[in-house]
Order: sequence, then C-alpha cells, then structure tokens
Amino acid sequence: MHLKMLFLLCFIIDSSLALQAPGFSIVIGNANIQGNENSGVLTSEAHCLRFNLFWLRDLGVGPESYLDAIQELYAGNGLVVESKSRFSSHIRDINVSFLDVNYSFAGCSTRKTFAVWYSNATDRTYIASMDSCSDDREVLLSILRTISETNRSRTLVKRKSCNDTWSLLLSDLLSSWRYAEPSHLTGGQFLIHTNHMVSGRGLLSYDGIDVSSPQDLFMRPAAVFYLLRGAGYTPVIMQRHGSIWIAVKDDDEWQAISLNPLNPDRAVGVQVFEDECYTGIVYSDPEELAAANTINLTVPVGYIVRRCEPSRYVQLEMDNSTDRGDLERVLEEHTYRQRYSKGRFDCSNASQVCWSFLKGMGYDAYLMVGAKDHPLGEHMWVVVRRGHGYIAIESAVVESSQNFVNLGSIRSDGDYYRGVMYNSSVHYSLLNPEEGMWLEPGDERIWSWMSRKPSNEPGTPG
Repeated sequence: MHLKMLFLLCFIIDSSLALQAPGFSIVIGNANIQGNENSGVLTSEAHCLRFNLFWLRDLGVGPESYLDAIQELYAGNGLVVESKSRFSSHIRDINVSFLDVNYSFAGCSTRKTFAVWYSNATDRTYIASMDSCSDDREVLLSILRTISETNRSRTLVKRKSCNDTWSLLLSDLLSSWRYAEPSHLTGGQFLIHTNHMVSGRGLLSYDGIDVSSPQDLFMRPAAVFYLLRGAGYTPVIMQRHGSIWIAVKDDDEWQAISLNPLNPDRAVGVQVFEDECYTGIVYSDPEELAAANTINLTVPVGYIVRRCEPSRYVQLEMDNSTDRGDLERVLEEHTYRQRYSKGRFDCSNASQVCWSFLKGMGYDAYLMVGAKDHPLGEHMWVVVRRGHGYIAIESAVVESSQNFVNLGSIRSDGDYYRGVMYNSSVHYSLLNPEEGMWLEPGDERIWSWMSRKPSNEPGTPG
C-alpha cells in the first residue's frame, strides 16, 4: 500500500470517531480500520509496511508502562532479543515514547518499532507497532505526524469560593449517602499479547491488546449524577487519564467532586480543587458517558444508601414572646468547665454540649452553622423552637481570660436566624465526623464539659 494512502487512513480514524457511531469498519486496499469511539485498530498488511495503530480510552497508565509490558513480552516464548533501545520524540506538542526491538524466532530475524502516546484532545492512548523494509523509525514518525484529531477536551472555570454555605451544603449532601459496597476505586487493566509465525514473507508478529475497567468506575458517576440532579444541582460527568468524576455548576463556575473518597462508607464523594480536576472530556449525563465508552450502564437500586438526611439552609422567624425566663435561667445557672480554645473546645463543642443539655430538658433544640460567607463567619450556635418562632443562643460567650461566662446567651440579631441547620449532635457528627461529638439528648458525658455554677441548691450534678 502506498504510504500516502496510510496517511489518509490516519485522518479517517478521527473523522470516523467524530461520528460517535456504535462501531465502524473501513477497508481500503491492504488496510482496514475497525473499532468505535472507545477502542479500535488501524491495520496495514501492505508489502514492506506492516502497521498496527491501536487506540483505547486512557486507563491512567503512562506510555512507559505499555512499553515495559511489550519489552517483557518480546523477551520470552522462544524469542531471542538481539538488541533493543528506547527513545522519545515530540510530535506536534505530543510526547511519543518509542521502543526498537531486533529479535529472532525459529532462525529468522526481524526488527520492530513500537510507539505509545497519550492525547489530551481525546483522552485516548495510542499504541503503534510497525515493521517495514525501510527504516521503521523514520516511516513511523512520518505516519504519526499526519494524525489529526478533533479536540474534545474542555476546561471548566473553577469555583473561586470554598468553605462557604454553598460548599457546605454540597459536602453534607454527599456525606448523607454512602456506597452500599464501600471500596476504593481501582484503575483499568490492560493485557498485550502477540503471536509469531514464519512464512514466505519472513518472521511475522501479530500484536493485540485487551483492556478492562471496573464497573464501579462508571456506576459511581451515574449514581451521584442522579443524586445531585434530584437535589436541584446541575452536574456533568468528566473523564480523563483513567478517572471519572463529577463537576457541579454554580452560576458560571464549577466545583469538581471526586467519587473515590477516603471513606466510601461515609460519603459518595468529596470536593477537590486541583486544577487538573477541571479539564477533561465532559458528558452531559450518564447516557452520554456510556455511549462514549461503549458500555451498558444501569445503576442497580440500592447502589448508594442514605445514611441520614442532609443539612439544610434555613431562614428562621424569631420568637417575639417575652416568656423566656425559664430558658434564660437555665443558661445562666450553668457554664463550661474548659476554657475556650480554638480547635480544642470552641463554639462547635460548646454548642453540641448546650444542645444535648437543653434537648434532655425537653427543649426543641437544633444546631446552626455559619460558613465562611456568613456574617458570623465560621461559627456554630443553638436555636430553640418555641411557638411559631425560634430563640437563638450564642453558646460561646467568653471573658477576656477565655473562661466561658455561662452556658449561652439569647440573641436577637437577625444573623443568628439564618444558616445551615442540623437536627442534633449525632446528625452533625454523621456529616462532619472530624468535629462531631456524637452526643445524645441529655447525654451523661456532657457533665465532663459543663457544670452548674456554684449555688446553695443541693442535688445538682457537679
């Protein structure tokens, strides 16, 4: 086959894939293309130019790993490697890794050149192998320079804010669900194989590659996508370098979500902020993801399990009644044993202790949290529902000596009546285990952190 015809076939690869058809097969002369968007091969059996060009969805495996596997494969099964060398070359801003192998089998010798590279434009890995009557290296370089691709990669605008109310609510939603079979995601695998034969044309080797990816790699983004969309968010699915993740839109910016959290038994995802998490192939829904990867994608019922209800943003009405004497008295008669210390015993700890105490006494109490963008900053306090309104309690009233003044002080500032609400200490702990105290209503453990102020009344826990 004329070399120019092989150049043309390289252009056909991308134009055929651009159709995103389920599969295609093109035969021209001694060459043919078979495959689909996900994987395929261009094969030439022309005289003096045997050539394979495989493409596959990137598994997150570097080119050198493929060449290591090829080199190992060509060092056994009766083959005798006479010499081998590696080199790399930049072709149109793509770094291509090469392997030259001179080997013999059953008394016949030949030379073969392999090339592996990754395309950012399409998130594909390409693996080429060739033997020819002329200089393999120069012929293969000439072929690679002709390959043209349509850029399907996008870079989303990363959300500038973090630790704000929007981010807190998203994080709590992800933490309110878990995977039914929690495990850490593993990457895809590949297997390169070859057959050798001696014919009238000399020593011929036929190469192939099989790839596989875990089903969870696709089911997780589908399950979390539907969860987020059902909660009113606008998600997309992204894929790059063997990973699949979610991005959620906020106005014109995006927040990336990894689906491989450190504790998959406590969350279905975690927000990530690295720049590389905002570039990749973008799919509008799981159906598009499945079509691009040529898989059947069905998420079974119960694939993710709800741990608890998520937190919620509320704007509360203030209770305007003057009948607060009992609550004011309870707060004033008690205080905390510890001094205020950020990160050791601060507003989060005081509020959970205060909540447990008030809840145990029969008050309808809740925890409130402000994020970085809240007027109170990153803060926690307590609200008590009474009648048709709420009473806000600042639990961290501290003297200059860092001693707490009392268990809490009632506040009428409107900022205390809006924020993120949690039902209980356990609810907050489920969603924020690093700060949660896991206290039940009237929990006996609270007396390790609080006490009644000295008085003449006997019989009160001290």
